[in-house]
Amino acid sequence: MSGFKSLFPQNFVSLILDEEVQIEHVTADIEGELSTLGGHSVIEGGEIWIIPCQGDEHLAKLLDHLNRLGALFVDQPAGWPPAAIFRDLRKRGLLRGSFKTVSWTGPGKWFTRDG
Repeated sequence: MSGFKSLFPQNFVSLILDEEVQIEHVTADIEGELSTLGGHSVIEGGEIWIIPCQGDEHLAKLLDHLNRLGALFVDQPAGWPPAAIFRDLRKRGLLRGSFKTVSWTGPGKWFTRDG
């Protein structure tokens, strides 16, 4: 079906909390990389990977690696989403370059843009 868009995008950083980064809808082609980064998969209504991290410098390196893998970073208007954390680390000089964000306007209605 041409133009079909899935309910969720692939490989998106959905949450960054105390010393862990959560990635959802992970594709098989990056699972090995996530394992190398210390990640492991869990199942919670779909495939989710958790990667531990400690401190802003380690987090910045991890987000840079995920960015180079093509991961998207959730950017919702409320709270402290992964895209806002990426921007903050970039502003403080711990990250460089552009990245892609993902946001939703409704169920299954997501879009990406440059961060």
